[in-house]
Amino acid sequence: MAFEKVDKEFCLTDNTVNVYGYRCLTEGLLLDKFKPAIGYKMHNRDLGVAVKWEDFRIEKDKVFAKPVVNTTLFPTLVDEIKDGFMNAASCGKIVAVEISDDKKDAVKGQYGPTLKKWFPREISIVDIPGNYSAHAKLYDESDNVIRDLSDAKPNNPTNNTKRDMKQITMTAAMIAALSLSDNSTDNEFESAIQNVVAKATKFDAVKKELDDLKASSSKNEVEAILKKGIEDKKLTKDLSDKLMVSFAENPKGLQDLVNSMPAQVRVTETNGNVDVPEKYQGKSFQDLYVSGELEAVKRDYPTYYESLTKQK
Repeated sequence: MAFEKVDKEFCLTDNTVNVYGYRCLTEGLLLDKFKPAIGYKMHNRDLGVAVKWEDFRIEKDKVFAKPVVNTTLFPTLVDEIKDGFMNAASCGKIVAVEISDDKKDAVKGQYGPTLKKWFPREISIVDIPGNYSAHAKLYDESDNVIRDLSDAKPNNPTNNTKRDMKQITMTAAMIAALSLSDNSTDNEFESAIQNVVAKATKFDAVKKELDDLKASSSKNEVEAILKKGIEDKKLTKDLSDKLMVSFAENPKGLQDLVNSMPAQVRVTETNGNVDVPEKYQGKSFQDLYVSGELEAVKRDYPTYYESLTKQK
């Protein structure tokens, strides 16, 4: 069987409140009973033992150790740990030797018991600590369930106390994204998370407002372009209505199209005079014939052409 020790410390436990509202005191950890000091991958015993823990040390209320990986059964686990995919440890099958429900032993955010003496049967390598199946039940030393906290509720259901999620290991990138630091307090952490949740909640409403504003702005811009197109005699009312539908959300495309269109000068009879381009005005049927422009007049200004033939 092959093994490889990873030179990376994991925080195995501390005094903070876990996801079920209780906490395990570091000073009450019976480390000598945690033998063999093994762990599974994601608390899955069926896969076999994944790690054993060495180089235990305690700093303040935190317990650290380094994993020795069973590379025979888990050939990729060393790389997963080094690359940060499996970057946390989670105590599993917690044996409660001494439990206190005394409120004086509790801290803010705690609504479950305090384990004053305890030890784990295993400590798994996980992606995110706080595994539900690992923490929900407390056992005695004979492995009998002495308390199931799966449906644990705060003593006062009306209070607004948040569960302490400090056991979740955060990467440097996650801390930076929340504008926090390694020295941030619990209140600062909770405030940062609440801000993220608030922003996420408002996102859909803000997005709808922006979409509505964009649609309104586009509509106004499209209407202005079409109005000018009609004024410049590039569009008819019928064509304008069609373009309104086709380019409702694309004012730039509409502007490019209208810019490329020539003015369509209509030939109308007003007080006996015919409205035609200046280059054709004052020329006779013969003049236009000689200059080669007669065919263009006949094609584009049939009313004017008809008046010229009558003059002729």
